[in-house]
Amino acid sequence: MDNTSADQLGIEGETARWLREHGLNDSQQVATDLGIEVQPIYTPADIGHINFLNDIGYPGEYPFTRGPYPEMSRMRPWRYSVFSGFDTPEETNKRWRFLHQAGQLAFSVVYDMPSHMGFDPDDPEVEDQVGRLGIPVSSTLDIETVFKDLPLGSVPFYSNMETLSPLIVAMYIAAAEKRGIPEAKLPGSISNDPLSTAISKSTTVFAVRPSLRLACDLIEYCCRNMPKFYPLNIKGINMSEGGGSIGQEVGFSFSNARVYVDESLRRGIPIDDLGSRITFFFGTTLHLFEEVAKYRAARRLWARLIKEEYRAENPAAMALKFTALACPLWMQFEQPELNLVRGAIAGLAQALGGAQATPHPGYDEVFAIPNEHSQNLALGTQQILAEETNITKSVDPLGGSYYVEWLTDRLEREFRNIMAEVEKRGGALKAIEAGYQKREILAYYTQVEREIANGKRVIVRRNKYRVAGEGDPRERLVLHESNKDAVQSYIAQVKRLKAERDNSQVEHCLNRIVDAARGTDNLMPYFIDAARVYATLGEMTRALKQVFAKFESPSIV
Repeated sequence: MDNTSADQLGIEGETARWLREHGLNDSQQVATDLGIEVQPIYTPADIGHINFLNDIGYPGEYPFTRGPYPEMSRMRPWRYSVFSGFDTPEETNKRWRFLHQAGQLAFSVVYDMPSHMGFDPDDPEVEDQVGRLGIPVSSTLDIETVFKDLPLGSVPFYSNMETLSPLIVAMYIAAAEKRGIPEAKLPGSISNDPLSTAISKSTTVFAVRPSLRLACDLIEYCCRNMPKFYPLNIKGINMSEGGGSIGQEVGFSFSNARVYVDESLRRGIPIDDLGSRITFFFGTTLHLFEEVAKYRAARRLWARLIKEEYRAENPAAMALKFTALACPLWMQFEQPELNLVRGAIAGLAQALGGAQATPHPGYDEVFAIPNEHSQNLALGTQQILAEETNITKSVDPLGGSYYVEWLTDRLEREFRNIMAEVEKRGGALKAIEAGYQKREILAYYTQVEREIANGKRVIVRRNKYRVAGEGDPRERLVLHESNKDAVQSYIAQVKRLKAERDNSQVEHCLNRIVDAARGTDNLMPYFIDAARVYATLGEMTRALKQVFAKFESPSIV
């Protein structure tokens, strides 16, 4: 980098000689699983166009290629956490207390399908799904229960909710008030990214445009009232879990981010405040160098986008912060204990790539909600990476590698190209409504599955190195089993709550939500009032359904 043309010519000549003498051919490139053509070796000539100060720089400084903070993980490791939520708020509270004692530094929660779709646990339509894939949350009482004997307000609360994020945050605020904790002191973040859900998930409740209004109501409210809470955690992982490529994950995420930013700016939120409150959530594959380069390229492109397109001046607004998770799509059923290795490799990529949090999956998560043992191993994997390997001693240790810098540059161009394709279709909102991103992801996923089926893409124990007589691993694993008695007791508790609360107050608050939804007011104050009187998630969702159209997935045929 920053080499003279004479130096580059000399290096290129020597490289050609070396390739020739060793029977290698520079034109015989090998494609990675991601379709990137890779040379046998890389030299300064391959990155001669890169300017160190403009393109790489220093950690904590623009363009933030090397990380958002000067020290990164040298003095303080990323936040140790695992996602957890199952059966009931009471059962989840037991697991959270165990994980907190084991060193978990944040509470990361996943919700069951009824909660994502806005159904209460006592609804006969969803009763058999309650607590199966996450925690059920019906009212503020459930937030109070899950935080029993835990430091609500001092340990961050990371919430993996999409369309109905404003309702969950309203309950979080109401539960904190019961403990005398003001909303301004509440730390945490929430997904609140219905656009990515509309692309790759089946949990979108409302049509895209009213979903955007709800998301931006929460963003606006938090920017004005909750300085320690991050109201937008853009879910690139939804694209990767849906089968998308690295390029699609980042390119589509950044296109979605433009929509949220544009609408929030229209509401009067300054970019220098807004940009610092946006975080991302990416999935990590086992392609270690590509993943490290992905995170470096994403930071650089985001910084340039916020500075050059939106004219931000606050460095914190330009510095991309992200959570990363070993993508569950690439965890395997065959000999699932090997998922411990896969998770560790992905965790290494996340550490070298500069993640701020790395909630680690359990090796048994392909079969069921991870049990206590597998979550303890997942937490320990993060702790070993951070505290036994010395990989955190130098910031961005792969920075300066000819290969990694070349990959970083290559991926930034790919991200830009994908964003440009979205813009050609009128921007992310119109493209989502037309099904463009969904079609592109499906095409890539179909290609990957074809390569796995024909053996071109190796998956150990699935299509290569299979072990005869392995049998069904579920027969030897101790998998999580739902506590059905606890779930039934919880459903009965929800029914009691509805009978014993002040239902005249609940009805009044729900009517106010309907009236406000018909207008243009920010809905967050109305949700908070309803949460204070224990209106349920299902009741508030039904109130919104009186006004907002439901989501219809676009045809991708």
